[in-house]
Amino acid sequence: MSIVKHELRKILLFPALIGFVVLALVLNIAVVTTMRSSYADFIAEASLTTGVHLGAEFNERAAQFEPGLYADIFRAQTADIADVLYGYTTGYIADMAVEQLGLGGLSEWLMRWKYEQFQHAARSRQQAGDSMTLYFAEMTFMRHQAIFNYTMGLPVFQGITLAALIMLFSLGYENAAKTEHMVYATKTGRKISKHKLLAGVIAGLSVYALLAAVTLTVYFALNPMGGTWGSSVSSGFNFVIDGITARPFITWHSFNVAQYLIASLVVSLGVVLCFTLMAYSVGLWVRNSYIGFLLIVVQNGVLFLLPFYLPIMIPGFTITQSPIWLVLMRTMWFTDGGSNVILPHFETVGVVGSLAVLTAIGLFSAARFKRRNLVS
Repeated sequence: MSIVKHELRKILLFPALIGFVVLALVLNIAVVTTMRSSYADFIAEASLTTGVHLGAEFNERAAQFEPGLYADIFRAQTADIADVLYGYTTGYIADMAVEQLGLGGLSEWLMRWKYEQFQHAARSRQQAGDSMTLYFAEMTFMRHQAIFNYTMGLPVFQGITLAALIMLFSLGYENAAKTEHMVYATKTGRKISKHKLLAGVIAGLSVYALLAAVTLTVYFALNPMGGTWGSSVSSGFNFVIDGITARPFITWHSFNVAQYLIASLVVSLGVVLCFTLMAYSVGLWVRNSYIGFLLIVVQNGVLFLLPFYLPIMIPGFTITQSPIWLVLMRTMWFTDGGSNVILPHFETVGVVGSLAVLTAIGLFSAARFKRRNLVS
């Protein structure tokens, strides 16, 4: 563990890393301070009185508010709301995906099967009353995007970038310091890479956790949630923009806002870990950290573009489960994922599958590194 502590100290005290983290936090705070909404603040405060479950009792409590612009708008938006999930069917989504993508064979069968399963999820959300919760009324889409797209998105992109750089810096340190031949001259020296892996994982996840914690803390300090923490993210006021159409935001399982936030943070940590393992394998093959980072950028750029050029079959859908696609599809986590994926729970399948593949590649790369001739 002393080697791990040494590597951690070396990483965390690296001036460039400290500077990057500080700049990232300044950027994040500057962005979240632009997301204020006085009407959303009113809804948050009102929800403490009305509760979040729409209906007659909710309307009676809302009617007690003093007349005013926000109170009048709030009552108008929440009175006599129809349940958007009552009788809702998901088959048309599968039909559109099959027609637009020209699916056939196994791909078509899997797409239709996914939406058959999704129909059960929609029915469960309706029966649980999730769709008849307040969230942020007509401000819901804007507030949901502010939290889960922008406020969480910034630390995720920064986290995966820093996680990769941290691992590459740790593995490439000896090469940059011209001590590589001394450190790796023996079998024992070659084993230091596993200590660097552990230190890189700890540092990468810790830096992401710091960025996410500070950014979210500032956001929620400026934008109170009130009782809306208990609202379902599958509220009838929330929706997904799929192509040019909007449809209800339905999750496979019931999540209130607090639970959805925690689940999203867990997936984000998994994605950051994926990029750490990706950088570990690259760093074992490429001794120059800058070239290694460029290779990671190119690799993920190829993975992003490849599904657009591959025939729309299983290989293309498999690539959309890769870490870079998971990051880009973060606003769809725990939902059906749209036409880009053919399996339920794509974010969980993608993270677990990616970690398994990247771990296997890492083990192979580590075994190859132990036998590699570093003299060049």
